[in-house]
Amino acid sequence: LGSIEKEGASVDQAKVAEARKRRKAAEDSRKAEEKATRDNYRKFVQVTLDSFITSGGDLHEFQPSDNLHRVIVQDEAESRGLPCMSVGVETIDRRAVIFRPDTGPNERELRFLQMEGTIAELRRRRAEGDTFSEYNIHFSLNDAKFVAKARPTKAQDAAPHEEDEDISARVVTDRSG
Repeated sequence: LGSIEKEGASVDQAKVAEARKRRKAAEDSRKAEEKATRDNYRKFVQVTLDSFITSGGDLHEFQPSDNLHRVIVQDEAESRGLPCMSVGVETIDRRAVIFRPDTGPNERELRFLQMEGTIAELRRRRAEGDTFSEYNIHFSLNDAKFVAKARPTKAQDAAPHEEDEDISARVVTDRSG
């Protein structure tokens, strides 16, 4: 009886070992396929960027893609000295866009694109001479003024913390409007 149990155990171990080998082979095959796909996409991007450089265009939009493919585009663009950024909504139409070094977006245009602006809208507004001034991201105290709040009298002040009163006594308001 003991020899039959040992024989059954060795058969089970052989099946487990065979299943592990098949899983490892399938995993290795999947990884090799993914690497081949990445390498093919990298070659496609290289050819596309080289043709963009020789063309007269000011920008090129790639098809919507996942993060891995956009990183490949950004790496290849950086290696050629081309500004690159991703635009669009992540799960819907996020894509890489490359620019010529002299026609890349400035800080305000970048802010516009980051706030879900489109490349077509950017081109249209550039053609109209728009400066995108409403997307100024620099803050200056010259753009704000301090307004003192009316302080409650000691009798009305039931707050036990004087620090809170000092902090809330002043607010910043926008003078541009």
